[in-house]
Amino acid sequence: MKQGWEIKKLGEVCEKASSNISQNQLVEEIGEFSIYGAGGFIKKISFYHRDKDYISIVKDGAGIGRISLLEAYSSVIGTLQYLMPKKGIDLKYLYYFLSSVDFLRYKNGSTIPHIYFKEYSEEPILIPPIPEQQRIVAILDEASDSIARAKANAEQNLKNARELFESYLQFTFEKTGEGWETCSISQLCEIKHGYAFEGEYFSPNGEYVLLTPGNFYESGGFRVRGEKQKYFIGQIPADYILNEGDLLVAMTEQAAGLLGSPIIVPSSNRYLHNQRLGLVIPKPGIQWDNNFFYHLFNTPKVRKTLHETGTGIKVRHTSPTKIGQVMIAYPNSLIEQRAIVKRLDTLSNQTKKLEAIYQQKIADLEELKKSLLQKAFNGELVSEHDFVD
Repeated sequence: MKQGWEIKKLGEVCEKASSNISQNQLVEEIGEFSIYGAGGFIKKISFYHRDKDYISIVKDGAGIGRISLLEAYSSVIGTLQYLMPKKGIDLKYLYYFLSSVDFLRYKNGSTIPHIYFKEYSEEPILIPPIPEQQRIVAILDEASDSIARAKANAEQNLKNARELFESYLQFTFEKTGEGWETCSISQLCEIKHGYAFEGEYFSPNGEYVLLTPGNFYESGGFRVRGEKQKYFIGQIPADYILNEGDLLVAMTEQAAGLLGSPIIVPSSNRYLHNQRLGLVIPKPGIQWDNNFFYHLFNTPKVRKTLHETGTGIKVRHTSPTKIGQVMIAYPNSLIEQRAIVKRLDTLSNQTKKLEAIYQQKIADLEELKKSLLQKAFNGELVSEHDFVD
């Protein structure tokens, strides 16, 4: 270890303070001082708890261990704690160190998770002299800014790729012409409810996959759930084993933006038609390609209509009747439908490749940030050249 450096416990270099403020107390509060919660800024109030810059940490509920660097003359609510450096410790040095700690290792409770200072205060922290702390902070500041800019660019590119496909998708179904017809969905197909499979026969593995809204991406498409996947090992009612190419629609919004999301079943004799999922069955004599109508169901117009006409506040639901009332335009020709599918699938595949590139870039930047913090608190961060711009 370098001369003048030492290893201490976190509890030796910082102190904590609690807040007794509940969000219910803030309803009528008005003022000039900021107060923060687990999700960030809440509002301006008439008082403050801290008159110097400080660090906050979420100690209860969702987001435990989330660290924020907050300004003087502000406060936090009771699900957060204040952390302040003791003499000889730079505030931002402490902040960066806390950002490198895996607080989930200290998680207690399941319904309402929490962490205790008395436990994570045992974390060892490398303490160099103040000038060295400030040098490390300067390097990490510059690196963090560069990483944040690169990450913001990657996230914007990811958003642009998705918006480009959505725009083309919407344009495809708005540019109607000869051979296109306008009607309600109910004139073309029926939506069949799934079966309420008995929970006592759910299993973490098995021959038959029990499809749930969790198998639907919010943007449409089939999601493989891995270890979270449910299987069914009981007796299966007739007509609830799906076939390859079947079209399903999510009729409940298990996650934001999921309502109305469509999927194409990837294989036969493997997947079960569960409740809250609608199986789309074309009526006899209708010119119908499931892949075409998958894209049609996934247009912003149809998805928006289903959300607006859905019921429920916390969790929104739709129904076969409400889906059937949606007005659409479609080409009454299988040749035209399949030509459109080919164009959309080509663009969709290109978009997914771009998304994969940008998502990997974002993941790499997160790993780079972790690596920098690890170097810093192992005493290995020599200069600004230790990070990639």
